[in-house]
Amino acid sequence: MTLGSRDLALHAARLAQDKSGADVVVLELPRSALVDYVVIVTGRSDRQVGAITDEVLRFCKQHGIGHSPAEGESGWLLLDCFDVVVHAMSEEMREFYRLERLWPSARAVDLDTELAKLPKFAAAS
Repeated sequence: MTLGSRDLALHAARLAQDKSGADVVVLELPRSALVDYVVIVTGRSDRQVGAITDEVLRFCKQHGIGHSPAEGESGWLLLDCFDVVVHAMSEEMREFYRLERLWPSARAVDLDTELAKLPKFAAAS
């Protein structure tokens, strides 16, 4: 089964929450943007930021989803899955950069509603 970009963004958000990521936001970008969705999540430590990104990478590999290697440095890792970009950030980095402001016309996805409807996939091993 293949995943669309919306489902991939939602699975990334769910995986981030499962790793105790905080303030998870999924933004649906306008059609003119280079990507369809941006997922932003806050981690309490560099280790947690890495664990969140690693979990999304495992999911992508397990389900044959194309991606670039995770990039970044202390406090901020970015995972580019082509139509979906995941930003896992420390609280300090997130407050400083406030990425949500970059896309004023983006629509925030209602995670509670959408995650409840999301089909289950096997967990990454």
